[in-house]
Amino acid sequence: MAAEMQMILYEDDSVQVQYFDGSRLQLSPCGSEFLFEKAPPISAHPLEQPERIRQRTHFVISTYREQLQRALDFRNSFATCPFLSESIIPSERRKRIFIDISEVRWPSLHTDEGVTCMQGGTVKISSLDGHAYLCLPRSQHEFTVHFLCKVSQKPDSSRVLSKKKNQAQKDKLVEKAGKIYTSGSLSGQRLKNKENELYYQIMKSREPLEKKSCVNGTEGREEPSSLGSKHTCVYTWVKQCWSVASCPEEWRYPLSLALHFHDKISNTSGIDADITQNRVLTSDLSEERGKEVSVLPRALLLSCPVPHLHRWNFCDSLSQGQFGDEEYSYPELVKVVWHKGVTYRLTHKNMNSVEIHPGDGSVFKSEGAYLGNYFTYYSIQEGSGEVNQGLNLGWCKLTFPDGQDQFIQIQHPGPYERSVASELEKIQKFNCIL
Repeated sequence: MAAEMQMILYEDDSVQVQYFDGSRLQLSPCGSEFLFEKAPPISAHPLEQPERIRQRTHFVISTYREQLQRALDFRNSFATCPFLSESIIPSERRKRIFIDISEVRWPSLHTDEGVTCMQGGTVKISSLDGHAYLCLPRSQHEFTVHFLCKVSQKPDSSRVLSKKKNQAQKDKLVEKAGKIYTSGSLSGQRLKNKENELYYQIMKSREPLEKKSCVNGTEGREEPSSLGSKHTCVYTWVKQCWSVASCPEEWRYPLSLALHFHDKISNTSGIDADITQNRVLTSDLSEERGKEVSVLPRALLLSCPVPHLHRWNFCDSLSQGQFGDEEYSYPELVKVVWHKGVTYRLTHKNMNSVEIHPGDGSVFKSEGAYLGNYFTYYSIQEGSGEVNQGLNLGWCKLTFPDGQDQFIQIQHPGPYERSVASELEKIQKFNCIL
């Protein structure tokens, strides 16, 4: 199987994957269908169309299973709602649980229960029931959440029929009630009794068909009638990565706990401005009542009700130059790009911004009107808590009188030690002025 060279997630949660051998894969926005384009052979005619295979994700054949699983893992890491097909999830990643997990409760802000400081300065916040946890690294630019999620389900036709039948019974009761109201043959007391009886029947018919119970202090969970396997639900752990600057609503409270705990254990005096702003925001939200409970994201349905609306567009932004002046265009904005191990995260909500994560814990950030022109570099050295900006990057570029540029390693500058020290001093003074 060819390795991935680039993966792109769009705002509608559709995915395009490009492989080193020239083949490509595209996932529909709902994740229930995919299209695989094979790499053309060397002897293929320039006008020959590549071979394409379109399949349902749930019924993928073994030839494309591994590639599809990696594409889905990439999608589920950044998409709002995951798509989880039981048929392609490895057995060791599946769990059978007897209750319906739809929400989790987090610890209180004033206790350290469920809070762990891991190696490297990462803070871990665990839910009280153990069904979810959040990890915030020392850099505090990006965080990950892990939560149990029920696998994608088929549309339950029997449930739909039951709702229709239930609605028909309510209509009959309402119609019967109308007839009784218009009837004048009944006495006042008898009419009142009939009204109460009908009102009770109508209200009872509105109750859900399934019995609900209170589990671990929360409502809305299914009560298992027996411990048989047919009453268990299949769950899997889902990992999602989010930017601290654009945290979804369901993760704001545990993020505020992690930021609050970072404040308690941090001995640094210099804190980045945008991180301070996010910390104040989440601290304010943490004081609101009801924030201790987070409603977990639910997986999408196993089949899509509108597969005819799926778009299959294999425009390649890296090879558009060969088509003359034709510009690359796609109807959806780009949300996340993974290219050869580097992750690019783009935000288009309140302010356009881009974050570049090389994978070593550092991050480049740019935002505002000068998107992509100027970046701020954040790195954390081992054994130090000091979000170092532009100084200890490892390399320094020196421009000599003849106009030639040369990159010098800061730790081992050799004969250029005095020049490197002078340049670093200039940079420090410039940062102080700024």
